[in-house]
Amino acid sequence: MVCDLARRRFFPYLDGELAAEEQASLEGHLSCCPDCQRLIHLERTFRARYLDHLRPDPAPETVRREVSRLLNGLSDHHPGGSGGRHRRSSTIRWVAVAVGVCLVLGGATLGVAVRRWWSGTSASLVRLAEASVEQHQKLTRGLLPYDVRGMSPRQMERWFRGKLDFDVNLPELPRKNLALLGGRVSSLRDIEVAALHYQLDGKDVSLFVMPLEKYRQLGLAGTPKFKIVTYQGYDVIAWASHGVAYSLVSEIGGQSCLVCHSPEERLDFPTGFRAHGML
Repeated sequence: MVCDLARRRFFPYLDGELAAEEQASLEGHLSCCPDCQRLIHLERTFRARYLDHLRPDPAPETVRREVSRLLNGLSDHHPGGSGGRHRRSSTIRWVAVAVGVCLVLGGATLGVAVRRWWSGTSASLVRLAEASVEQHQKLTRGLLPYDVRGMSPRQMERWFRGKLDFDVNLPELPRKNLALLGGRVSSLRDIEVAALHYQLDGKDVSLFVMPLEKYRQLGLAGTPKFKIVTYQGYDVIAWASHGVAYSLVSEIGGQSCLVCHSPEERLDFPTGFRAHGML
C-alpha cells in the first residue's frame, strides 16, 4: 500500500469505519512506514486534545423511545371522522415525528460536521508544524543565515518594516536567560514570515511571525487560542494575537512561551497541556 492511499484511509480507520480487510492492510503498512505512523500519532493526539471534548452527547433514551413509538404509529390509520380531520391528524403526526427525528439525528449530524471541520484543522496544523520545524532546524543549525543580528527587539521590528506586508511586533522581555540571536525574512511553505532565533536557558527557540490572513486561511483561528502539536520531538505552538499570528518551535514545551509572555500571564492552553515554568 502506497502512502497516498494509506493516508486517505486514516480518518475512517480512526473512526472504526474500515472493513476488516482494509484495516489489516492499513495496519500492515503502518508497521513498516515511520512517516505514516507519525501522522497517525499526531491525529490521535490532536483528537484527544480537541475533538473528544466537542463530541455531542447522544439523545436521551426516553426521546429515542418516543421517536420509535411515533414511527410505529404512522401505519395506524383509525377510521371515522371527516377527511379534513384525518389530514390534520396525519399532518400533526408527521410534524411530531420530524421533531423527534431531528432530536435524535441532530447529535450525529453535528458530530459529523465537527469531525470534518476538526479533521481539516488538524491537517493544516500538521502542515504548519512540519514547515515550522524544518525552518527551525535550518535556522538553528546555521543552514539559513541571519539577515540581521545583534539587535534589540525594537530595532529588529524597525528592520523588518517595509520588508514584509505586515507589522512585526516583538515582546521586550529583559531576562538574563533569554537572548535574541538573530532574524531573517523566510517562508513557511508559501507563507512569508519573519523568522527569529532565540535562546532560552541555552535552548534554541524559533518564533515565526506571519500575517493573520494567511493563518485564518489555514482554518486555525478560533478557540482554543493556542494550537499545540508535537512533531519529530519538537513542540509547536501556534496562535494569533494583535493582528498577526505566530508559530513557536522548541524542545522545551510550554516553557518556550517565556520568549513572548511573562511568567505571570495565564495562557489559554488546551486541557492537559502544562506550560512548564509558567503559572
